[in-house]
Amino acid sequence: MRTLTSANSYLISLASLLILVLAFTAFPSCASSTARPENVTIGLLAKDFSFNMSTITVPAGANVTVNFENQDPSIGHNFAVYDSASMKKTIFKGEIIVGPKKITYTFVAPQAPGTYHFQCDPHAKNMFGQFLVK
Repeated sequence: MRTLTSANSYLISLASLLILVLAFTAFPSCASSTARPENVTIGLLAKDFSFNMSTITVPAGANVTVNFENQDPSIGHNFAVYDSASMKKTIFKGEIIVGPKKITYTFVAPQAPGTYHFQCDPHAKNMFGQFLVK
C-alpha cells in the first residue's frame, strides 16, 4: 500500500475544490441562497363598495406595498389579509380610512405559497378577494 505524498494530497484537495466550484456554477441551486425578497407594489381602489380587483398575486415572502385609494365619500374602508375567509389568523390589517383618501400599506407576504383571503373589514360581505402567494 502506498502513502500519499504531500504533493498528491495538494493535488487531490485542489481537484476537490475545483469540482465544488464547477458544481455551484453549473447548479446554482446547490449554493446557499442569499437572494433578497422581491418588492411588489399594488394599486388597490375602493369605489362604490367594491375593490377594483378580486385577485392579487405576489411571490412568497415578498415585501408588499399597497397604494390604497378610498374613493367613497364619508365611507370607511381598509385592506386586510387573512389566512382564509374564516379569519383565524391575521396576516395584515390596514387602518380604516374615510374617503376620499389615499394611504400606503406595507407588509411582508407569507412565506408559504397558497391561497389567502383579503377584504375590507367594515364591508367584508361584498368587498373581498383571493390573495395568492406563489
